[in-house]
Amino acid sequence: MLSFVERTVGDVTVLELSGRLALSEGEAEFRQRVDQYVADRRLKLVVDMKMVTYIDSAGVGALVAKFLSVRRAGGHLKLLHMTPRSNRLMSITRLQLVFEIYEAEDLALASFAG
Repeated sequence: MLSFVERTVGDVTVLELSGRLALSEGEAEFRQRVDQYVADRRLKLVVDMKMVTYIDSAGVGALVAKFLSVRRAGGHLKLLHMTPRSNRLMSITRLQLVFEIYEAEDLALASFAG
């Protein structure tokens, strides 16, 4: 299962994921949560992946879909603390060319200032 810890730093929402971002294990909840952020016009999002233990194609699909829906609403969704497995998936799918990926939270937060 996937759990969420949300915090706000200035006008940026940081969503810490923990567990499995996979079909029937949190992927749908992740989609719903980001959809609610978009509805609330909270469009500066950082998704912290440090505690994600597993991600499957549905999880990758959820990240891409929500990246696009946030972008269409005029916002940005950025990734933080990718695990080696998540980094490998991003490389294989070439999604590291799409997402802004950060290793340090302060850099991710600062990237919204520009």
